Amino acid sequence: MLGALLAFANIYIGLRTGWFFSMALVACLMSFASWRALGVFGARPLSLLENNCAQSTASSAAYATGNMIVGVAPALILLGARAPATSIAVWIACASALGVAIAIPLRRQLIEREQLPYPSGAAAAVMLQQLHRAGTHVGAAADVVRARTTWLLGGIATGAIVPVLRDALEIIPSRLRAFDWLPDFTMALEPRKMSKLGVVVEPSLLLVAAGVFVGIRTATWLLVGALITTFGLARSAMSQGALLDPANAWVEVGLWIGAPMLVGYSLVALFAQRGAFSRAFAALRTAQGPDAAPAGNPFAGPRLLAIFGVLAVVIIVLGRALFGIPVVLGCLAVPLSVAFSIVASRVQGESDITPGGPIAKLSQLAFGAASPSPSVNLPIAALAHASSTAASDLLNDLKAGHILEANVRKQIIAQALGIIAGTVASVAAYQLLLPDASPMLGEHPTFAAPAAHQFKAVAEILTNGIGSLHPFQQHLVWIGGGFGVVLAALERRASASVRSWLPSTVGLGLGMLLPFSTSLAMFIGAVAAAIATRNDRDATSGVGANRVLPLAAGVLAGESLAGVVVALIHAL
Repeated sequence: MLGALLAFANIYIGLRTGWFFSMALVACLMSFASWRALGVFGARPLSLLENNCAQSTASSAAYATGNMIVGVAPALILLGARAPATSIAVWIACASALGVAIAIPLRRQLIEREQLPYPSGAAAAVMLQQLHRAGTHVGAAADVVRARTTWLLGGIATGAIVPVLRDALEIIPSRLRAFDWLPDFTMALEPRKMSKLGVVVEPSLLLVAAGVFVGIRTATWLLVGALITTFGLARSAMSQGALLDPANAWVEVGLWIGAPMLVGYSLVALFAQRGAFSRAFAALRTAQGPDAAPAGNPFAGPRLLAIFGVLAVVIIVLGRALFGIPVVLGCLAVPLSVAFSIVASRVQGESDITPGGPIAKLSQLAFGAASPSPSVNLPIAALAHASSTAASDLLNDLKAGHILEANVRKQIIAQALGIIAGTVASVAAYQLLLPDASPMLGEHPTFAAPAAHQFKAVAEILTNGIGSLHPFQQHLVWIGGGFGVVLAALERRASASVRSWLPSTVGLGLGMLLPFSTSLAMFIGAVAAAIATRNDRDATSGVGANRVLPLAAGVLAGESLAGVVVALIHAL
């Protein structure tokens, strides 16, 4: 149930901001706190390893299944090719199961032999150790647990208030014209108020809390991207007849420079990890040896090969039946997804970054050349994205289990149960939050859905060719793609000191295809977090760990879950 709730929350956040957060630490804290709360009714507290399995289930549900609902599925809706909920559910489950099967033989090589850090998994293990150590003692350790739990619950309550007041009771407006006191800005020979340019404030603590996790550097460039689009690109586009309403500049103009920038950056970043390809496949060959699985783990050897074979056949058959994917392309898509998942697992272990987005875009481009139909290349992109994310997520959890000496078989079962819960929650969110394209369109959409707009833009270019765009938009595509490639190359070659002064390509690109209000709120959150933690220079003060991060996580969960409840009430 916790995993399903966190899956709802993560999809809501992803549709609003474009970010899809790992919920491992939140799942640790919430599973621990919720079971402790059940102690009032006589429930026995979870042991350390039981809590580890609960965290594996919840984080798997929240992170390994919802990326298709954030990107590919809404892109199909925007393109007028909405997929049935049953098709989405089956595809998510199969792709995630493929990722789990891929991760199993990699465990011994990547985690035990090479001891890759998997920072998120290691952090989850440390947090669980701290929570359970404090749960059996009094004093400072217990105070830390109480502080984290209090701030988390306080954040949930605070975040939940906003959608109730804004969307249910309509006591506060959905947009605040907070900048109309500034001088009018002349655009197309007409002076315009700031609100007419889309420069408004959105009353949403969720966006502010997301900025805490995004960080000050990325959030700053988010705002820079929004300012460039709103006051620079919009004016040029209107003068050349490529834009009618400046309030829509983020989707009609910013999209065509921001999306290519992110695609170019992603492809270069993935190419820079080319060494991970050879290391990953070397690890896979080693993992097939006689000691590939710990004692008592039935998911290995002939059984695992049988699972792979069954999944491959099922995916190829279902791809043809559900999305019209030609059998030949299906036969190519499965091994490519396996290869990408192996690489993603290593990249995650080395850098704590899951390159699911770049992998999905590369898959869309590769298969788009063979089949420009979005209903074919987008599901293939989702297959690669979901399988690589599920594989990386399981290895993160297995890293935590390795540190805690957990039972591998039980962790794998926990991950599979999480996929079931996450699939159900993801499809429910798909039906509830996106009944049609209207929540993602308009001057101030309910969901900006930047990932969906990126996939849609690439699909349109693949289908119609770049010549179908307005000449101004064509120039933006080339500029954005080139800028993304150059920035990515500079980032890879620059020293750490120089790199910190380079633009954040992810922040700049997303800022151009997000509404101004979203970028502004996330910037405010990042600045507030930086101020609150400015004296947190060592591990003993614990300001960020004990207050800011639990509070932000609580706000994310509270507002997103309350938003889902309000949407459900409106739907009924």
